[in-house]
Formats: sequence, C-alpha cells, structure tokens
Amino acid sequence: MVSNVSEVERARTEELERIVESLRADSELANALLGLSGALAEVRSLEQTIDLAVRMVNELMGADRCFSATWIPGQQRFTITGQVGFEGEQLDQLYELAEVPDGLPLLRQALKQRAPLLIGDTVTDGHLTMNDAKLRTARAYCGLPLIRWGEEFGGIGLLFEEPRRFTPKDEALARGIARQVGVALANARQFNLLQTLRAFGERVGSKLALHEVVTEVVAGARELLAGDAAWVYFLDSSSRTLVAASHAETPVAGLTRIDVTHELWSGLARGKAVPITDVDQLIENPPGPMSAVIAPIPGSEGALLGAVLVLFERALPLGADDVEALSVLAAQSALAIENAQRFERQQRVARSLQEGLLTTEFPAMGSCTHGAVYEPAGGEAEIGGDFFDVFDLPDGRLALVVGDVSGKGAEAAAQTAMAKYMLRAFATRNSSPSSALFHLNNALIKSFPEDRFMTIMYSVLDLETNQMTVGLGGHPSPLIYRYATRTVEAIEVAGSIVGAFEDQSYEQDVFELRDGDVFVAYTDGLVEARNGPKLYGRWRVEKSLAHHASSLSVEQLARRLYDDAREFGTVTDDTIVFTLGCNASPK
Repeated sequence: MVSNVSEVERARTEELERIVESLRADSELANALLGLSGALAEVRSLEQTIDLAVRMVNELMGADRCFSATWIPGQQRFTITGQVGFEGEQLDQLYELAEVPDGLPLLRQALKQRAPLLIGDTVTDGHLTMNDAKLRTARAYCGLPLIRWGEEFGGIGLLFEEPRRFTPKDEALARGIARQVGVALANARQFNLLQTLRAFGERVGSKLALHEVVTEVVAGARELLAGDAAWVYFLDSSSRTLVAASHAETPVAGLTRIDVTHELWSGLARGKAVPITDVDQLIENPPGPMSAVIAPIPGSEGALLGAVLVLFERALPLGADDVEALSVLAAQSALAIENAQRFERQQRVARSLQEGLLTTEFPAMGSCTHGAVYEPAGGEAEIGGDFFDVFDLPDGRLALVVGDVSGKGAEAAAQTAMAKYMLRAFATRNSSPSSALFHLNNALIKSFPEDRFMTIMYSVLDLETNQMTVGLGGHPSPLIYRYATRTVEAIEVAGSIVGAFEDQSYEQDVFELRDGDVFVAYTDGLVEARNGPKLYGRWRVEKSLAHHASSLSVEQLARRLYDDAREFGTVTDDTIVFTLGCNASPK
C-alpha cells in the first residue's frame, strides 16, 4: 500500500517537474521574444530594423553566422541586406550565391512555405551535398521567412558549422522570431513611408519646370511603394480620359489612356485611390500576374487634375497604409504640378516677348557687317532681360544697342521691351548717347520697381565716315580690335546704371572703325563665366578677340568669343555678344 502511494507521489512529482520545466522554458522563450520585440521597437528605419534583427537573432539562436536577404520577385533571386559572422571569402561567396537564381534554396524554401525551416543536418537530411555543406559551412540550418504587408519580403538565414538537434523550444523560438521581425518590418515600413513622403515633398516642391516635376513624381511613387514602374496622367479637355504625360516613359500598352467613367477607375472622380489586383487583364501580352494602384491628383476646388499610377509585375495585395501613402504623394504633387503649369504659361509669354526683343530687322549697314549671338543661361528661370537692337536714326546714322535689364521671367521681359522702345523714342528726338541715356534713366526710374535697373551700351554709327559715338550706362566696356596693330582697346566711358538714380550724367566717346577693325559689345554673362573660384574676366575676352579676329568673319567671331567663355567654365547668366566690322572709310 505504501509502495503504491510512493509511486503515485513520484509520478505527480515528475509531472510537476515537467510542468515547471515547461513553464521555465516558456518563460525563457517569452523573455527572449519580449527582449527582441522591445529592442526592435526602438529603431525606426527598415535598414536599422534589419541590421539589429540579424545581430539579435544570431545570438538568440546560437548560430555561427547569420544573414538577411530581400527577395526580388522579377529576378527570382535575393539581395543581401545584412550579415554577421561572415568574413573574407565566406562573405564574397554569400553575395555571389544571392545574385544567382536559386542560389539560396533553403531560404527560398522557408519563404515559399511561409514557416521557419529547421534542418539539423543538411547532408543526412538530403538538402545539401557534403561539398555544398562544406562550401557554405552549413551543416545545420535555420531559415526564417519575412513577410511584409502580405508579400514575401525576404528572410533570415542562420548557419551552424556542426549538425544540431533542434528542439521544440527552438522551433517555437524560430516561429516567434519570424513573427516579431515581421511586425517590426511592418512598423518600419510605416516609418519609411513617412520619411519618404517628407523627402519627396521637399524635392518636388523645389522644381519649377513641369517635366522635372513629372520626373520627380514618377521616381517618388516608385520609391514609395517599391513598384516596378510608375506614370503620371493628366485629364484631357473632355474631362473623361486621363492621358499619360509626355514628359516621362510611355506606359505599357493598355495603360496609355484611362477612361475615368469606366467602373474600374470610377473611384478617381470621387477622389479615391484605386488598388487593382488584376491589371494584367488590361495589358496586351502581360508577362504574368500584375497589380497596380492609382491615386487621383486633385486640382483646384477639388476638380480632378490627373493621377499617378504604380505598377507591380506580380500579384500584390496592397495594404491600406500603402494606398493612403500614394494618395498623400499625389496630393503633394498637385501643388507642384499646378505651380509648374503656371510657371510654364508665364515662360511662354516671356519667351514670346523675348523673341520680339531679339528679332531685329536690321537696316542697311553700308560697308559694315555684324554678328550677334544670344545664349540663355538655361535652368528653370531661363527668360532674362538681355537684348540688342539696331535701328535707323532720322539723321541717317545707325543706332546700335546692347542692354541687360536685371531680373528673370515675364516681368523682366516686359520691362526690357519697355526700355528698348523708350530708348528708340528718345534717340529719335536727340540721337546723342549722353542725351538719350539721360532721359531714358529718368523715365525708367518712374517705371521700374525699386529693385530693378539696367545696364546698356548705346552707340551711334555714321555709315559715311565709319565714326562711332559710344555711351555706357553701367555696362561692360566694349572692345575694339585694331587690325593694323593686332591689338585690342577697351572703350571706357563714365555712366552709372540706368533706372536707379535720378538726373545722372552720361559721357560719350568718339572713335573711327578702320578697315579690318572689329567692334565688340557684350553683356556681363560673358565675363562672369566661372571655373570654380575663377571668373573668365575681360582680359580673357580681349585675348580671345586678339587671337581670332583676323581669321574669322564678324559672324563667326561672335560665336567664337562665346564658345571660348563656355569652354573655360560655366556660363551662369544670359549672354549676348555683338560684333561689328566695317570696310575702309570712303575717300
């Protein structure tokens, strides 16, 4: 009887010990996972999350080496994103294997089955040959799948140099780690979305040209959702069809135009983003299952301006966070697109004005010939205030003008036109440069804003004597190449900028153009070409003029003088180069 009681008590004791041991194991497992969860919760970005996970998982599982890899579906391969324990040839081999399709078959198997893969002996279990196991230093292996927003994101591979018996505790730990890292990746994904949207907003807001805005939106949308392609669309005049922007790559056939009245896309008109899981049905000869998401770009007063579409070359169940993120990106794009469209309208007006300023119908010039080059500095604010003009005066002489109104854009172009025709009016009354510039200055003070002014070279040429009278209003000094001596002279004439200070006096100088001489006037963009800290400067213009004037026509010379400055460095401002040459004066 006593014996039976002892056996029962012993059995109860053993059961209690097993329960205690199980609780202890569960407690250790829970503490390990809790520690992992707490550590991963403190990091933010996807890269930081993966890096920390690799180091902690390697320690928790007691592996010799650990790596993480992202799965690239379209190429059927992995790319290594983090590692610990790999050095030298082992590290090189890891990267090489990841680059090859099916180069990491055990990790791919774990990802396919969406469950941890634990192999106590990779050779005896038939997963690897002995040579492969030695090559990979992986006699035991644990593969953890990483699933992000329902998609196969990648995995973590743990390598053990010796065979190992994995216990139920190891299996539970592996499952728990995979879950915890998956949650951390989802949180990191949300953080990355916010960071990406913030950076995108700063980039797209700095663009002015529409093609640059569209390019930025396309790149930002692809980056945001890790898509395979993206396009921007604009609503056509019918308000029924979205047409792909011509500023970027043409969409695949079937997506070049979108009928917003069709049931599939109708949510766009209501301001809703539309995820599409079977977009391959709209595409001609699709390579396989495809999915997409499209978000409306709202215009003023809530009207539909356009849309941005991201395409995935795989079936992808998009989460609410991703759809919402694309909607935010589209809303950020709206203001930048409307600003760019407004800017381009202003540019068209300004360009039209400037073309009028630079399209001069040259009068008869007797024995003289001219050359003229105008080159905008380029960039977003490409319309400047540089101009030149040639016109007949009432006394039979010829007026030559090169000017530069400060500022950019349509306003500067309009004020340049005003200054140009004001000068013509004053020159018609009194052609003397000192008089015309005096009256032009006082008139522009009343017409220009306080921060606007101009520099100008105004000269009068007597076609019978080839005498030229020159006046300057704060403008770079014109140059004369003297053919007889092969030297260059600078015409220094006193006179302040025009349109800034009232009742200024302007001097003038007279000289004669002899046979083979060349007169050169230019705007400051020529001398301000920059190579690092160095400016091109007038002395380099003089050197270029002395070198080329005797061998080139005046038309060719204007281009050569500009090209020499451009070859020296970056021309950062609009530039005009005007050249004039005359035959010998009549007897």
